[in-house]
Amino acid sequence: DEVVRERRWDFLIAALDHTIPTYGPYVIDAYSEPMSTQREIEEVISGRLINVIASDPGHPDLNAQTIPIAIPIDKGLLGYRVALIRRDQQTRINEVNDIQGLRLLNVGQGQDWGDVPVYRFNRIPLVTASHYDQLFPMLIHRRFDLFPRGALEVTPELTSFRTLYPDMAIDTHLLIRYPYAQFFYVNKSDPLIAQRIKDGLKAMRKDGSFDALFQKNFGQAVADLHLERRVVIDLNNPFLPSWVPVERKELWLDPVTAGKPG
Repeated sequence: DEVVRERRWDFLIAALDHTIPTYGPYVIDAYSEPMSTQREIEEVISGRLINVIASDPGHPDLNAQTIPIAIPIDKGLLGYRVALIRRDQQTRINEVNDIQGLRLLNVGQGQDWGDVPVYRFNRIPLVTASHYDQLFPMLIHRRFDLFPRGALEVTPELTSFRTLYPDMAIDTHLLIRYPYAQFFYVNKSDPLIAQRIKDGLKAMRKDGSFDALFQKNFGQAVADLHLERRVVIDLNNPFLPSWVPVERKELWLDPVTAGKPG
Protein backbone atom coordinates (compact mmCIF):
# COMPACT_ATOMS: atom_id res chain seq x y z
CA ASP A 1 0.00 0.00 0.00
CA GLU A 2 2.83 2.43 0.81
CA VAL A 3 4.27 2.14 -2.69
CA VAL A 4 0.86 2.95 -4.16
CA ARG A 5 0.50 5.82 -1.69
CA GLU A 6 3.81 7.34 -2.77
CA ARG A 7 3.25 6.98 -6.50
CA ARG A 8 -0.44 7.79 -6.75
CA TRP A 9 0.33 11.50 -7.17
CA ASP A 10 1.98 10.74 -10.54
CA PHE A 11 -1.52 9.85 -11.79
CA LEU A 12 -3.01 13.09 -10.42
CA ILE A 13 -0.32 15.24 -12.07
CA ALA A 14 -0.67 13.38 -15.38
CA ALA A 15 -4.49 13.74 -15.27
CA LEU A 16 -4.19 17.49 -14.64
CA ASP A 17 -1.57 17.84 -17.41
CA HIS A 18 -3.91 16.07 -19.85
CA THR A 19 -6.65 18.60 -19.16
CA ILE A 20 -4.67 21.86 -19.49
CA PRO A 21 -6.07 22.49 -23.04
CA THR A 22 -9.65 22.33 -21.67
CA TYR A 23 -9.33 23.62 -18.12
CA GLY A 24 -6.19 25.78 -18.22
CA PRO A 25 -3.09 25.77 -15.98
CA TYR A 26 -3.14 24.47 -12.39
CA VAL A 27 -1.13 24.70 -9.17
CA ILE A 28 -0.63 21.84 -6.70
CA ASP A 29 0.04 22.95 -3.15
CA ALA A 30 1.01 19.68 -1.47
CA TYR A 31 0.46 19.28 2.26
CA SER A 32 3.59 17.51 3.48
CA GLU A 33 3.11 17.16 7.25
CA PRO A 34 2.57 13.55 8.44
CA MET A 35 -1.10 12.76 8.95
CA SER A 36 -3.06 9.69 10.05
CA THR A 37 -5.57 8.16 7.65
CA GLN A 38 -8.46 9.35 9.82
CA ARG A 39 -7.11 12.90 9.91
CA GLU A 40 -6.65 12.89 6.10
CA ILE A 41 -10.29 11.85 5.73
CA GLU A 42 -11.50 14.55 8.15
CA GLU A 43 -9.46 17.21 6.32
CA VAL A 44 -10.67 16.37 2.81
CA ILE A 45 -14.28 16.32 4.08
CA SER A 46 -13.87 19.74 5.74
CA GLY A 47 -11.73 21.16 2.91
CA ARG A 48 -9.71 23.31 5.31
CA LEU A 49 -6.22 22.00 4.51
CA ILE A 50 -6.77 19.45 1.76
CA ASN A 51 -9.22 19.12 -1.13
CA VAL A 52 -7.92 15.94 -2.83
CA ILE A 53 -6.69 12.67 -1.32
CA ALA A 54 -6.15 9.13 -2.53
CA SER A 55 -7.61 6.39 -0.36
CA ASP A 56 -9.52 3.11 -0.41
CA PRO A 57 -13.31 2.64 -0.26
CA GLY A 58 -13.26 1.13 3.24
CA HIS A 59 -14.26 4.41 4.96
CA PRO A 60 -18.03 5.14 5.03
CA ASP A 61 -17.59 8.85 5.93
CA LEU A 62 -15.21 9.39 3.03
CA ASN A 63 -17.52 7.65 0.56
CA ALA A 64 -20.58 9.62 1.70
CA GLN A 65 -19.12 13.09 2.23
CA THR A 66 -16.72 13.63 -0.71
CA ILE A 67 -16.78 13.20 -4.50
CA PRO A 68 -15.08 9.88 -5.36
CA ILE A 69 -13.47 9.49 -8.81
CA ALA A 70 -14.52 5.98 -9.86
CA ILE A 71 -11.34 4.97 -11.70
CA PRO A 72 -8.99 2.72 -9.65
CA ILE A 73 -5.53 4.34 -9.71
CA ASP A 74 -3.82 1.03 -8.91
CA LYS A 75 -6.06 -1.18 -11.15
CA GLY A 76 -7.19 -2.91 -7.97
CA LEU A 77 -3.73 -4.03 -6.83
CA LEU A 78 -4.73 -3.28 -3.24
CA GLY A 79 -7.01 -6.32 -3.44
CA TYR A 80 -4.42 -8.64 -5.06
CA ARG A 81 -2.94 -10.55 -2.14
CA VAL A 82 0.17 -12.73 -2.15
CA ALA A 83 1.02 -14.43 1.14
CA LEU A 84 4.08 -14.56 3.31
CA ILE A 85 4.44 -18.13 4.61
CA ARG A 86 6.84 -20.37 6.52
CA ARG A 87 9.14 -21.93 3.96
CA ASP A 88 8.28 -25.48 5.13
CA GLN A 89 4.57 -24.95 4.34
CA GLN A 90 4.89 -24.43 0.57
CA THR A 91 4.14 -28.08 -0.30
CA ARG A 92 0.96 -28.01 1.79
CA ILE A 93 -0.19 -24.70 0.25
CA ASN A 94 0.48 -26.07 -3.26
CA GLU A 95 -2.47 -28.44 -2.68
CA VAL A 96 -4.93 -25.53 -2.24
CA ASN A 97 -6.81 -24.84 -5.48
CA ASP A 98 -10.13 -23.32 -4.40
CA ILE A 99 -11.85 -21.46 -1.57
CA GLN A 100 -12.74 -24.72 0.19
CA GLY A 101 -9.03 -25.53 0.39
CA LEU A 102 -8.26 -22.01 1.63
CA ARG A 103 -10.78 -22.48 4.45
CA LEU A 104 -8.61 -25.30 5.83
CA LEU A 105 -5.81 -22.77 6.53
CA ASN A 106 -5.60 -19.91 9.03
CA VAL A 107 -4.98 -16.39 7.76
CA GLY A 108 -3.24 -13.69 9.85
CA GLN A 109 -4.37 -10.03 9.79
CA GLY A 110 -4.28 -6.86 11.87
CA GLN A 111 -7.42 -6.68 14.00
CA ASP A 112 -8.65 -3.33 12.65
CA TRP A 113 -7.67 -3.77 8.99
CA GLY A 114 -10.26 -3.19 6.28
CA ASP A 115 -9.65 -6.70 4.92
CA VAL A 116 -10.87 -8.46 8.10
CA PRO A 117 -14.61 -8.20 7.25
CA VAL A 118 -13.89 -9.59 3.76
CA TYR A 119 -12.17 -12.71 5.11
CA ARG A 120 -14.90 -13.17 7.73
CA PHE A 121 -17.68 -12.82 5.14
CA ASN A 122 -15.97 -15.51 3.02
CA ARG A 123 -15.62 -17.79 6.08
CA ILE A 124 -11.81 -17.86 5.99
CA PRO A 125 -10.41 -18.72 9.48
CA LEU A 126 -8.68 -15.64 10.90
CA VAL A 127 -6.08 -14.99 13.59
CA THR A 128 -5.65 -11.28 14.36
CA ALA A 129 -3.05 -9.19 16.18
CA SER A 130 -3.31 -5.69 17.61
CA HIS A 131 0.03 -4.61 16.08
CA TYR A 132 1.48 -5.13 12.61
CA ASP A 133 4.94 -6.14 13.93
CA GLN A 134 3.43 -9.02 15.94
CA LEU A 135 2.17 -10.79 12.80
CA PHE A 136 5.62 -11.83 11.53
CA PRO A 137 6.72 -13.79 14.65
CA MET A 138 3.18 -15.22 14.91
CA LEU A 139 3.55 -16.62 11.37
CA ILE A 140 6.95 -18.16 12.17
CA HIS A 141 5.60 -19.63 15.43
CA ARG A 142 2.73 -21.35 13.53
CA ARG A 143 -0.11 -19.29 14.98
CA PHE A 144 -1.46 -19.11 11.41
CA ASP A 145 -0.50 -20.41 7.94
CA LEU A 146 -0.79 -17.46 5.53
CA PHE A 147 -0.10 -13.74 5.93
CA PRO A 148 -1.64 -12.27 2.74
CA ARG A 149 -0.07 -8.96 1.75
CA GLY A 150 -0.73 -6.50 -1.07
CA ALA A 151 1.11 -7.36 -4.29
CA LEU A 152 3.26 -4.24 -3.81
CA GLU A 153 3.93 -4.85 -0.11
CA VAL A 154 5.01 -8.48 0.02
CA THR A 155 8.52 -8.29 -1.54
CA PRO A 156 9.68 -5.20 0.44
CA GLU A 157 8.39 -6.82 3.65
CA LEU A 158 10.24 -10.06 3.00
CA THR A 159 13.40 -8.02 2.40
CA SER A 160 12.88 -6.01 5.61
CA PHE A 161 12.15 -8.99 7.88
CA ARG A 162 14.26 -11.72 6.23
CA THR A 163 17.18 -11.31 8.65
CA LEU A 164 14.91 -11.60 11.71
CA TYR A 165 12.85 -14.46 10.26
CA PRO A 166 14.98 -16.51 7.83
CA ASP A 167 12.28 -19.22 7.60
CA MET A 168 9.83 -16.76 6.04
CA ALA A 169 9.19 -16.88 2.27
CA ILE A 170 6.75 -15.63 -0.36
CA ASP A 171 4.17 -18.25 -1.36
CA THR A 172 4.54 -19.09 -5.07
CA HIS A 173 1.15 -20.76 -5.61
CA LEU A 174 -1.85 -18.60 -4.66
CA LEU A 175 -3.25 -15.18 -5.56
CA ILE A 176 -6.10 -14.19 -3.24
CA ARG A 177 -8.17 -11.50 -4.94
CA TYR A 178 -11.09 -9.32 -3.92
CA PRO A 179 -12.38 -5.98 -5.29
CA TYR A 180 -10.45 -3.25 -3.46
CA ALA A 181 -8.46 -0.32 -4.83
CA GLN A 182 -7.10 3.19 -4.43
CA PHE A 183 -9.22 6.09 -5.69
CA PHE A 184 -9.01 9.88 -5.66
CA TYR A 185 -11.54 11.67 -3.42
CA VAL A 186 -12.35 15.40 -3.81
CA ASN A 187 -13.94 17.85 -1.37
CA LYS A 188 -17.66 18.33 -2.14
CA SER A 189 -17.26 22.07 -2.72
CA ASP A 190 -14.86 21.43 -5.66
CA PRO A 191 -16.96 19.58 -8.28
CA LEU A 192 -15.01 21.25 -11.12
CA ILE A 193 -11.73 19.80 -9.80
CA ALA A 194 -13.38 16.39 -9.48
CA GLN A 195 -14.63 16.58 -13.07
CA ARG A 196 -11.20 17.66 -14.30
CA ILE A 197 -9.43 14.73 -12.60
CA LYS A 198 -12.06 12.34 -13.96
CA ASP A 199 -11.72 13.74 -17.50
CA GLY A 200 -7.92 13.51 -17.26
CA LEU A 201 -7.90 9.89 -16.06
CA LYS A 202 -10.41 8.96 -18.79
CA ALA A 203 -8.20 10.59 -21.44
CA MET A 204 -5.18 8.71 -20.07
CA ARG A 205 -7.06 5.41 -20.23
CA LYS A 206 -8.00 6.18 -23.83
CA ASP A 207 -4.57 7.20 -25.16
CA GLY A 208 -2.60 4.47 -23.36
CA SER A 209 -0.68 6.80 -21.04
CA PHE A 210 -2.45 5.41 -17.94
CA ASP A 211 -1.20 1.90 -18.73
CA ALA A 212 2.28 3.24 -19.51
CA LEU A 213 2.47 5.06 -16.15
CA PHE A 214 1.10 2.00 -14.32
CA GLN A 215 3.74 -0.16 -15.98
CA LYS A 216 6.52 2.29 -15.11
CA ASN A 217 5.48 2.56 -11.45
CA PHE A 218 4.29 -0.96 -10.66
CA GLY A 219 5.09 -3.24 -13.60
CA GLN A 220 8.33 -4.76 -12.34
CA ALA A 221 7.01 -5.44 -8.83
CA VAL A 222 3.97 -7.19 -10.30
CA ALA A 223 5.96 -9.15 -12.90
CA ASP A 224 8.36 -10.47 -10.23
CA LEU A 225 5.43 -12.20 -8.45
CA HIS A 226 4.35 -14.12 -11.60
CA LEU A 227 0.65 -13.56 -10.96
CA GLU A 228 -0.12 -15.23 -14.31
CA ARG A 229 1.15 -18.58 -12.97
CA ARG A 230 -0.82 -18.53 -9.74
CA VAL A 231 -4.11 -20.15 -8.77
CA VAL A 232 -6.55 -17.24 -8.30
CA ILE A 233 -9.02 -17.52 -5.43
CA ASP A 234 -11.67 -14.80 -5.70
CA LEU A 235 -13.34 -13.58 -2.50
CA ASN A 236 -16.61 -11.65 -2.47
CA ASN A 237 -16.45 -8.13 -1.05
CA PRO A 238 -20.01 -6.98 -0.27
CA PHE A 239 -18.75 -3.96 1.68
CA LEU A 240 -17.90 -1.83 -1.38
CA PRO A 241 -19.99 1.28 -2.07
CA SER A 242 -22.17 1.04 -5.19
CA TRP A 243 -20.07 3.57 -7.18
CA VAL A 244 -17.00 1.27 -7.34
CA PRO A 245 -16.91 0.10 -11.01
CA VAL A 246 -16.43 -3.63 -10.35
CA GLU A 247 -18.20 -4.58 -13.59
CA ARG A 248 -15.78 -2.58 -15.79
CA LYS A 249 -13.15 -5.30 -16.24
CA GLU A 250 -10.90 -3.05 -18.35
CA LEU A 251 -10.18 -0.88 -15.29
CA TRP A 252 -8.79 -3.79 -13.23
CA LEU A 253 -5.54 -5.71 -13.57
CA ASP A 254 -5.84 -9.05 -15.35
CA PRO A 255 -3.49 -11.55 -13.59
CA VAL A 256 -3.25 -13.67 -16.74
CA THR A 257 -1.56 -10.84 -18.67
CA ALA A 258 0.10 -9.15 -15.67
CA GLY A 259 3.45 -10.87 -16.14
CA LYS A 260 3.77 -9.96 -19.80
CA PRO A 261 5.68 -6.85 -20.82
CA GLY A 262 3.76 -3.96 -22.34
